[in-house]
Amino acid sequence: MDRLRDSLLALGVPGLFLIALLDSAGVPLPGSVDLILILLAWQKPSLFLVIALVAAAGSTVGCLILYRLGRTGGEVALRRLDHEKLKLATEKVRKNDVLAIVVAVLAPPPFPTKIFVLVAGFIGMSWPRFIVAVFGGRLIRFSGEAYLAMRLGDEAITTLQRHYPLIMTALLIGIAIYLVAKHVTKRRAQTT
Repeated sequence: MDRLRDSLLALGVPGLFLIALLDSAGVPLPGSVDLILILLAWQKPSLFLVIALVAAAGSTVGCLILYRLGRTGGEVALRRLDHEKLKLATEKVRKNDVLAIVVAVLAPPPFPTKIFVLVAGFIGMSWPRFIVAVFGGRLIRFSGEAYLAMRLGDEAITTLQRHYPLIMTALLIGIAIYLVAKHVTKRRAQTT
């Protein structure tokens, strides 16, 4: 697997697409997409947005493979997973599918993103909504990482590690604001 990753990395941005695709489809590759993306954005700062778009597109295609697996053979795939994580993922995806997927693809490892993707397919989340949620979430995450790499260079990884609790808190606050606004809008619509 190390040789495969190194060969794909040697391809530069197209290799990043393939690494993101394989990683999101559940093929374990040493080294994360995030680190490779940061490395490429640091080396090619003028392409940071293209690098983020390519990584988001590759990850979306990879997630579609898992989504399809959940859709066609979900019971077999889901039977092997941790029951508590599966129950939580199913509850969240049923309650608010797009938000659950966006949060899952934004969250850092070891968040069980692949469980949420499989569940989305299994319960029948519409594929256009799924694609928008995955691509949007990954684009936010990868654009932020690529921008930090462009601005901070090799300090980007250290900065992300040091400030990840703050970043996640800001994301959770943003999600909470979205949910409150959605609830208020729904209540206003019901009263009129």
